Amino acid sequence: MKSHHYSRFIRLVATGVLLIGNINLATPVLADSSIENQVTNKNGQTPSPTMSGNSQVATDQANTTQSEEIYTTNHQLRETTQQVNAQVSQEVTEQPAGKIAQDVKNGTIDNHQLIDHVYQKIHQSNQQLNNVIYVDPVNSQQQLEKLKNEEKTGKPFYGVPILIKGLGQAYKGYPNTEGLPYLKNNTYHYTNNFVKKLQKMGFIIVGSTNFPELGLINITNSNLNGVTHNPWDLTRNPGGSSGGATASVAAGIVPIATGNDAGGSLRIPASWSGVIGLKPTQGLITGDSMTPSVVNFTDTRSIDDTVSLLKGLMDNKHAQKLLKPLPKDLKKVNIAYSLTSPVGTPISQDAKNAVLSAVVFLRRQGFNVVEQNSPVSGVKMMQAYYLGALDDGSMANFLAQQKLHRNLTAADVTNGLISPMTYALYEASKKAPKNVKQIFNDELKLVHEQMTAFHNQYPVYLTPTTATVAPLNNDPAYLPEYVMKMLKIKDLSFEQQMQLIYDSWLHGLSKTPFTQLANLAGEPALSLPTYVSAAGLPLGIQLEGDQGSDFLLLELGKLFEAQHQLIFLNEYRSHEVKQTKSAQLAVIKDHNKIANGIQNIRVINQDEATVINKSNQRRNNDKELLNQKEQKALPRTGSDRELPLLTFGLIFVVMLGCLGTIKLNKQK
Repeated sequence: MKSHHYSRFIRLVATGVLLIGNINLATPVLADSSIENQVTNKNGQTPSPTMSGNSQVATDQANTTQSEEIYTTNHQLRETTQQVNAQVSQEVTEQPAGKIAQDVKNGTIDNHQLIDHVYQKIHQSNQQLNNVIYVDPVNSQQQLEKLKNEEKTGKPFYGVPILIKGLGQAYKGYPNTEGLPYLKNNTYHYTNNFVKKLQKMGFIIVGSTNFPELGLINITNSNLNGVTHNPWDLTRNPGGSSGGATASVAAGIVPIATGNDAGGSLRIPASWSGVIGLKPTQGLITGDSMTPSVVNFTDTRSIDDTVSLLKGLMDNKHAQKLLKPLPKDLKKVNIAYSLTSPVGTPISQDAKNAVLSAVVFLRRQGFNVVEQNSPVSGVKMMQAYYLGALDDGSMANFLAQQKLHRNLTAADVTNGLISPMTYALYEASKKAPKNVKQIFNDELKLVHEQMTAFHNQYPVYLTPTTATVAPLNNDPAYLPEYVMKMLKIKDLSFEQQMQLIYDSWLHGLSKTPFTQLANLAGEPALSLPTYVSAAGLPLGIQLEGDQGSDFLLLELGKLFEAQHQLIFLNEYRSHEVKQTKSAQLAVIKDHNKIANGIQNIRVINQDEATVINKSNQRRNNDKELLNQKEQKALPRTGSDRELPLLTFGLIFVVMLGCLGTIKLNKQK
């Protein structure tokens, strides 16, 4: 009997160990899901800022706790990334543009060789990325020769190569297609003031980047130029409409690439490609309208570069009216944050984690950060936004009349001449009432008034830049069921047409509902690459400020940068290479204890050399770098709890076993 009870006791202990082991393995998942639970109330809704005091305090404390955990996990990644990056010499085009310019000026870098190097990188990577749609090496050499005869002073980006967006940034001789197949042979016959200013600052234009048709969608894909791939993961999209630009900067092809932004086209791809994206105050940049519309600027990998670009590209007359002075004490700036989609769509846990991590960081720096949604109705705002987009449909049809000598039809969608949304906007524009522009302008006025009042209390508004990580390239811009409906949009009333346009766009909008507010309010907004998901995909946070507060946002950006909060692709991959090398060497070391000594030395040397060669090849061969798709090894939330939980579990099971044995002995 004793033997029987003893064996039962042993089985009980073994079962407990297995049970605790399973709980131990599940801990990261449970920890991640607990974050989701903590930011919602019992009804599954995000806590309102108007909740009772005690409830709000409890919610804020819960958010603070989860934020601390998220921040710690991401901080570990950033620290490791920075340490590795300090040991790895940067590729020249991955350095800040200001440093490259200084090296060119003092002769450390030969600018002809630098430009040749960029073209080599474009050639090597473009087959995978499809980010660059046009190059002109002869013109680049002509720019270099002209630059030699000019003064170096006053040119902060002297000799630095730059790619410009293929949409809306005119450079004489470059393609001017709007992304429409029937305009594929069009070229610009002039250079606009924005591009001229780039050249005055010393940039050498080396080519133009990919974008979607008319810049209408938040991914980069078109009938004319095809799909652009994300250098973080080639199966995913870099975002749009400035996706070719951000892919070029993220991959280290150039340090800076230009883009434009009418609804998030600089910031959305900045989030999904892991770079810095600023949309300046409306009208601040040379050539931009003072009325909310398109804003031209750049995507970068350095806050100092972004500051220099803003100073150099500003319209000085407009700047005197628009720009606000920096506050004397940055820490007294109140910051509101939101984890809620303005159009009521789901927000991924990664997007929430990115913001909560930033909240912890800012609070640790001494800022007052509270949860508070903006007062603007996102659905009403987007309905007005789509009214403003009707002009794109009208313009596409006007261009078709010039080239095709006819109006657009539904057959042009199925034949690949236009996107379904371009056709839908054209048909709706024909039925639009005369007061449609007044409705749009009234909404602009309301949004401006609401956000001005909001910023009086909260000068900075923190949200996710995007609600998800980058979508797969096989994820369509519009769901097939809505494409079929748009082909028949001609038969609907105007109200029905606009509802269909909203419904059709919602599939894409649900991934990026946060960026349009800054455009319609005319405000500056800055996307910072502060977060990488467990799947190894970047995601940005967005800081939005009142009109003219551009330099306030950049000061906050400097704070994030100075404290190593920004994560770029080359640094992340350097961290990954070191992780891979350490893991492989550890396996070799363990194997070394068992196998024959001399043979093991050969194995170690051979395997270690393979690791080092692969690391070097990955740095120096862009094609190999861009083909890497291995699983990223990242810290997981909750992993620090695993050892204490296992220890406690074992003690608990042993105690149960002892009590059971005592009870059985008494029964005997």
